[in-house]
Amino acid sequence: MGIGAVQAAEPGPDASQRSALIRFDIPAQPLDSAVLAFAEQAKVQVFFDSRKLAGLRSEGLHGEHTSREGLALLLGANPVRYRFGGNDQVGLERLSDDGKALELGATRIRSVSDGDWVYTAPRSVAVITREQIDKRPPRHAADMLEETAGVYTAVNQRDPGLSVNIRGVQDYGRVNMNIDGMRQNFNVNGHQQRNGIMVVDPEFISSVEIEKGSQSGMGGAGVLGGIASFNTVQASEFLGPDKEYGGRIRAGHGIGELGNGTYFNGSALFAFGNEAGDLLLGVSERHFGDYRAGTNDKDNLGTQIRAREVWPQAWENWLESEVGDMGSVTRSRLFKLGVNLPQDQRLQFNYIETDTDSKDAWTWPTDDLSAFYYQRSGATDLNAKNASIDYSFTPDNDLIDVQAKVYFVRTRMDRWNAASTASPGSGNWFGAYNDRFQTDTWGLQLQNTSRFYIGAADKLTINYGTELFEDRFKPATDRVAATNEQALPYVEGATPEGKKLTASLFANAQYEHGDWLTLDAGLRYDLYRLSGASGMTLWMYPEGTWEGAASTKTRQTLLFDDTTEQGHFSPTFGIAVKPGVDWLQLYTRWGRGWRSPAVTEVFMTGRPHAGNASEMVYPNPYLKPETSHDWELGFNIFRESLLRDGDRFGLKVAYFDTRIDNFSFLDVNVNLPDETSSGTGLGRMAYQNNEETTRFRGVEYSLDYDAGAWYGRLAYTHMIGSNDFCSRQFYMGGAKQVVRVGTVTRPVQVGNRIVMRQFPVSEAQANDAMSNQITCGNIMGNATYMPADRGSLTLGMRFFDNTLDVGGRLRYSKGNGANLDTPGYATLDQALWPKYKVYDLFASYWMTPQVNLSLALENATDQAYFVAMGDVNNLSLARGRTLTGMLEYRF
Repeated sequence: MGIGAVQAAEPGPDASQRSALIRFDIPAQPLDSAVLAFAEQAKVQVFFDSRKLAGLRSEGLHGEHTSREGLALLLGANPVRYRFGGNDQVGLERLSDDGKALELGATRIRSVSDGDWVYTAPRSVAVITREQIDKRPPRHAADMLEETAGVYTAVNQRDPGLSVNIRGVQDYGRVNMNIDGMRQNFNVNGHQQRNGIMVVDPEFISSVEIEKGSQSGMGGAGVLGGIASFNTVQASEFLGPDKEYGGRIRAGHGIGELGNGTYFNGSALFAFGNEAGDLLLGVSERHFGDYRAGTNDKDNLGTQIRAREVWPQAWENWLESEVGDMGSVTRSRLFKLGVNLPQDQRLQFNYIETDTDSKDAWTWPTDDLSAFYYQRSGATDLNAKNASIDYSFTPDNDLIDVQAKVYFVRTRMDRWNAASTASPGSGNWFGAYNDRFQTDTWGLQLQNTSRFYIGAADKLTINYGTELFEDRFKPATDRVAATNEQALPYVEGATPEGKKLTASLFANAQYEHGDWLTLDAGLRYDLYRLSGASGMTLWMYPEGTWEGAASTKTRQTLLFDDTTEQGHFSPTFGIAVKPGVDWLQLYTRWGRGWRSPAVTEVFMTGRPHAGNASEMVYPNPYLKPETSHDWELGFNIFRESLLRDGDRFGLKVAYFDTRIDNFSFLDVNVNLPDETSSGTGLGRMAYQNNEETTRFRGVEYSLDYDAGAWYGRLAYTHMIGSNDFCSRQFYMGGAKQVVRVGTVTRPVQVGNRIVMRQFPVSEAQANDAMSNQITCGNIMGNATYMPADRGSLTLGMRFFDNTLDVGGRLRYSKGNGANLDTPGYATLDQALWPKYKVYDLFASYWMTPQVNLSLALENATDQAYFVAMGDVNNLSLARGRTLTGMLEYRF
């Protein structure tokens, strides 16, 4: 097919022959951005070298055409040849004056994965691209998310586990954290409510997509905060028409003394494929060690962190010394095998395994109080195995677009815990012991999308399907209790098992009228079944009456062997309009969410973490599901050629308001049945439902401008308000009072005579007033305080035909330090998130089309800071000034 000077190579015998008409609306613009718009609207992948298309323009494309006709018209008279390959892929080559193809730089591939589409989506969504990730090489997986509006992470610098917080909401499935759609539901009680963690290797990430708020599509079951999808690399990223093998090799290291504990980091990916199928193999290894934190602007840290006001000399030593026992090693493997079946079907097997070793340590003052030293309290091996089989069926039929997945995820944490520091003869000593926490998740997903074209201006899209997954919780411990311990798990030497099955049906309809009105409505039904066995060891009064005013309690065990089942409907609704101009879109959304309790929240019994403290978590079989009501109001602006020919400008602003009833939190001061006084249970913990409505609201700003030679990005999140956390002091009831109910007369020998004497008779009676007592503020977790405001600004320039990219970034937080100078110990958590301004510099140079050298200087001004929402209880400051380099080779 040829239009003017356009030459189309003959397609292979298995190339896609799609003939369905597609409605295009692509304005005149530079050819490279026009091709990206074509790829998005035609739902195909386009491979090309953006440098080779520089200087070419397209007159645009409008109306209904097949994908082949549309591409030919879009290219017009430009000297470009195209070829359609299998699996909806298109390759472009620029022709020289003699009609031959110019050399194609495989490293400069552009496709529909760019993030411009978020500025036209009528909802709150964000995308982190691979390009953004590479500008700041992640040491912790949380680094990938730090520049995204509305997204936080409770970071423990020692723990590579990632816990995603969206708009203040996280943990126990409130946010669906997934890798290629496979839910990462591992959870174990941890500091700062980092109770639902995943392990993901940034080397294998292609992009991260964040959907905010309740969802009525795939992945929305049990979701209150949103969906965080970590998409790993695919073979198609390295292959293309007439390119049957390819890959990427990366090797990086810290540079000199500025390496600051950053050692070898690298990966290798190899892809092979053709029209019949493809194979992708990958390995990755990452090494980190002790590092120095920043020391400038140390007064931002306040007077209370690490006892600065009490031990100033030791505090200065702590700040200026290396953060000790930070060594960690992460190794990952990836295997993907895809087969292209007849009639537009595809089957793919995926396997990803990540294993990471890390340490737990705490700081202790020296005897002369002149310094702090680090003492190891535990060591952790965290292993995650992910396997799935994906199936797709996408024929030339607008009613059929089937996607299916079956998967299995096993995440296991093996944790060594140090022995008690008490003297062996004190009765409080216990030996070193090992814990194991394992969560097995299997899941099934099935969905179809049907599209209906009504007349010339209307389109109806219906997405519907089902999601099913089950979590099995398998913990164990070999801990032997100290002699004096009275609060014990009901099974000494082990903790209980449990499982939760979640089934969901959903349907979502979107109606588009012309290019100015979009309506969508969805409904999902979630059903869960939670089962397990647990219990608690209590000291209880005897039944009935006894002689005397007091009675000796005896140790009793309460057992719970329970199965709970419940279902719930959750609707969503949205509307978006373009008020007379193509570049502005106004939208609003409303939805409801519902989350059932997790196995850990209901059945956990035992010590919550490593170390020498005597805290104990008790089960709560009466925990209720959470329900949410969320709404948002926002607008999008997306303009091309705004300030200069070919530039792109995107702006997204949204106000959000999420209210959660029965919010579950870890209460750190509960009383147990048969106790006669309240408020005396500090360190006795249980998950409780908040008696108050928990509310998270704020405003998000995202801006992206790219003029080719220079660009900028801005993201900022402003949180509003605060929450109260109130619950029943006797969370299971059963408060008692000892009451004298009578007397009994018995003979008593006094000297050499027998006399009759009256003795009191007492009974433990229910104390309803105390059982119903509500107390507030006894919360452990990052929900204690609203997340601190946070933002980032990135500015960069490109030189030498876009081969050299240099720039800088400002990361800012105004902090949330209510207790930085004045301690408030009503709760164990302190609002210790100091303000900070951190500057980073980066440079990337493609020396050849295949070889890239990148440098990154993080925290150039050596700022002393914590990441906003970070785990201050661990007291691991972020890295100081750190310089790293990365060499990448693509083929």
